[in-house]
Order: sequence, then structure tokens, then C-alpha cells
Amino acid sequence: MARVLVVITPAEGHVNPSLGLVTQLIDNGEEVVYVCTEEYRSRIEQTGARILTYPFPQDAFSHDPVLKPQEYKHSYQFIHMMVSGIIRRIIPNVLRVIENQKFDYMIFDSLMGWGGTILAEKLGIPAVCSIASFAFVEPLGSTQGLSERDTDTKGLYEATMKITRELAHEFQVNMPAMEEIPAHAGRLKLVYTSRYFQPHADKLDDRFIFTGPSIIPRQDAPTFSFELLHERHPHTVYIAMGTILNKNLDFYQLCFEALGDLPLNVVLSSGKYTDMEPLADQIPSNFIVRPYIAQLDMLQHTDVFITHAGMNSTSEALYYNVPLVMIPLTSDQPLVANRVQELGAGITLNKHNLSATDLREALVEVLHNSLYKHQAYLIGESLRQAGGYKQAAKMIMNHFAKV
Repeated sequence: MARVLVVITPAEGHVNPSLGLVTQLIDNGEEVVYVCTEEYRSRIEQTGARILTYPFPQDAFSHDPVLKPQEYKHSYQFIHMMVSGIIRRIIPNVLRVIENQKFDYMIFDSLMGWGGTILAEKLGIPAVCSIASFAFVEPLGSTQGLSERDTDTKGLYEATMKITRELAHEFQVNMPAMEEIPAHAGRLKLVYTSRYFQPHADKLDDRFIFTGPSIIPRQDAPTFSFELLHERHPHTVYIAMGTILNKNLDFYQLCFEALGDLPLNVVLSSGKYTDMEPLADQIPSNFIVRPYIAQLDMLQHTDVFITHAGMNSTSEALYYNVPLVMIPLTSDQPLVANRVQELGAGITLNKHNLSATDLREALVEVLHNSLYKHQAYLIGESLRQAGGYKQAAKMIMNHFAKV
């Protein structure tokens, strides 16, 4: 069988979707070498893959000024982040740790963009692009905030192309045009959603394979007493704002104010590294606050999910037919939230002028209007029918068996 190299950006939202696929490839007989950081060793080794690591700051996507998520007002901002924050820092390290090793094909993270092309070219192997968000028909970022003539935009272009020129010289590869850097490269492009949920899917060719979210239980998940929920109130609301931007105590306080007197259970996942002590005496009696909750389990007992609209969280909720109240914060989250609202499975709120009344009214509307649940079911059914990681592994292996 084949020897496979997997290189994924060291971030929760990118590593987690790949784990089911890697597990299935190994179950199907492939040998997998997974290059990532020490932070993800445990969950990668649980798949059966061999992990090779390189140094990278833990929690970099929360603190690093280049990598920290932002609202991209122009595609150049996103491309500059890819080149300076990911390609320049990660690709040389990957080549170093796999030096002199041979592989039959590789799977690389879409956030690496042109970096994946560098790896494939240097190794002389075909590649699959792993897309943990929607597939971007155009680069992330709009031109509403900045124009091509803006001084900052020109500076970003020049800085990005300078680094790109240096990397192309270092690795002796052709230098791409600016718009080619973030493109989804590879013979196949694996998207962890359905064609129904994907915006503008008609513009994507048959190299894009849609297999739905990678639903695989986390082995390190803590236990939670779901029986307790049923004893308290008939309805349950789950709140989780992801792993990067989940330390906003003002937002949690707003949730207490908005939902604290409603006759329902509110389960809040505050984040492993969030200090909730300043709010300890303000937590309403209908709230259950935990630093970490097994989200896949929780969603199966949830009536409405209040979320930042990260792609993984949104897909997991819809997979279990859970409608959403969404407060997109950064990156691709506005795009995801807009698509959910467009398809009628949730309501999007504006983080810049969010009030307790707004949150309460949106929650009550989604909870009691059955249309949202019905539309969530339609998206969920498209995700379940896509086949998941088993279908993804099958399609990848069938493709490379023919080449």
C-alpha cells in the first residue's frame, strides 16, 4: 500500500477534520506520516499515524500578531498572513523533518496554499488539498475596506511578493502570481462539507470532492451528565465560541443577562484557558459552565447552538440538525454564518452592537420557530449523505490507484 505524507496547519479547526480521514486511510492499509506540532501529538497518534514534529508556538493563532484571526478587508491581508505566518514558518521545517524520506502522495492543508505546491514539487509526488472551510471561489477578504490604490494595500502586496520571491529562490521553484498563492492546489481538493451547503458550488469543478464533516469522537473528552439536563428543563441551549477567541468575559456576562431567567438549560463551554473566576458569583442557576465539553455528544442533546460560526462547529451542529444563533467574529466565520442564514437554519447577530435583548430575541425565535429546525435538518441530511471520512479515504485511494 501507499506511504502518505500529511501536513496540516497546527490549529484545532484544521487538525480535527483530518483525523477521521487519517484513521480510515490507516485502517485501509496505508502508512501515514503526519507532520505537525507537539501540541497535537496525542490525538494524531490515536489515529495510528507516525507523527513528526517541528517547533511552533503553542496557541499561536490566539497571540501571534500575524496569525491571530482578523476581519480581512482585502484579500492581500489574508495572502500576506499565509505567506509570512504559515508558508515561511512551516514549509522549511516540514522539509527538514522529512529529509530523505519517500512518499507516494501527500495531503496538505489549504491554509498553506502555495506552500503545499512547494512540498509536492520538492518531493515529486501528487497532492490532495484538505479544505477545512468552505472552498474559496475567491480568496478570503473583500475589497470593501481597502482598495488596490490604498497605501496599506500596496505595502502588503510588496511585502508579500518580497517574501514569495525569497522562498521561490530558496526552494528553486517558480514564483507564483499573487492570486495563485491562496489557490486550492492539488489533483484533488477535499472539502469537508456538502455541495448543497457550499456557496457557489456550481463554480467548482469535479476535482473538488465533497464528503461532509469528519465526525469522529474525541478520545480525551470529559464525561458529562446529560441526565441532569432532562431533570431540569425540557430545552437546552449550548454556547461555545471556539478554541481561539473564547476568553471574552463580557460576552459571557451578556449571556447571563440575556438567558439567565429563561426556563431552559444553558450549557456554556468557556475554554480550557479561560479564567471564569471573576464571574463565578454571577452564573445564573440555569447555567452549567465547564472549561471543555465533548461537543459532538453535547450537540445531540441541544435544541439551539449559540456559536461563533466556525466551520467545524457549524458543520457539527447541522450534522445533528441543530439550528444556530451565530455571532461571527473573524476570518471565514461571516461567510459561514451568511450561508446558514441564507439557507434558513439560523440567525446571524452583529458582534459590534450586540445587546442582551438581541441575543435573547434571536434565541427565542430560533428555539420556537420550527422552520429553523427543518432547514437545519435539510443541511444536516446533505452532510450525512456525503459519506464522511470513509468516503474521503475511498475516493483518494481510488484516485491514486489509477495514476
